[in-house]
Amino acid sequence: MKKIILAVVMLVASSQLNAFEASMLNLKVPSNLDGRSLLFEVQHRFKGVLTEETLDNFFGLDFGANVSFGFRYAVIPRLEFNAAYTTFEGEYRVGASYAHHVPQLFLVVQADVRYFNFERSGERNGNMFYSAAVQSYPIADLITPAVNFAFDSYNEKFGLGLGLQAGFDWWFGPIERITIIGEYYPVLDEEDAITGPENYFAAGLRVDTDGHRFMLQVGNGWNIGPRRLMLGTMNNDVHIGFNIQRLLRL
Repeated sequence: MKKIILAVVMLVASSQLNAFEASMLNLKVPSNLDGRSLLFEVQHRFKGVLTEETLDNFFGLDFGANVSFGFRYAVIPRLEFNAAYTTFEGEYRVGASYAHHVPQLFLVVQADVRYFNFERSGERNGNMFYSAAVQSYPIADLITPAVNFAFDSYNEKFGLGLGLQAGFDWWFGPIERITIIGEYYPVLDEEDAITGPENYFAAGLRVDTDGHRFMLQVGNGWNIGPRRLMLGTMNNDVHIGFNIQRLLRL
């Protein structure tokens, strides 16, 4: 029996190790990139409300956008350096992360530390953001839950993000897998909310090809990244957005 259990664990672990990580819409997930791999990502959120004057503002696309450009570089497997820039408040971010597989628990965990700097009221502000990401191995090659725990040193706030995805392999054309994703960020202290009192939620679709990933989402906010989303949103108006990821193996 022990040999059977060990064989199952090794099979699940090896299938996970050989795959690109099950990335989500906004949540950080533990890295599974091979060494000397470079990932570029564009995150785009339209500021217009999807349901207000839908035809006049073309589904919210007429009121500008918040855009983030970033990259991750894996020096060795699961040890990464990353940097990004977001147009809202001209925010720069640089950091490093390390992921570790725990096959006995069917989990991957990652510690991440980042320095961020943004402009507000004509002044630059900067501080550290600490986070931990936990993601399970795919359950029946279908469902993958994830959770983020974080602390924002600038706002002195703890944050939490929850995510769940369900996907299936696609055997036709360049598409390899299609995944439905849901995310939820509860405001842990509503009486002292920073961005707004409403919990952030998002739902979307991810399409995987050999070197690209495309994601389309709807959510009640246009901020980008767990640090911003964990601070809450002003209301439950629905906005749309998309992500594009490009993986290069150097």
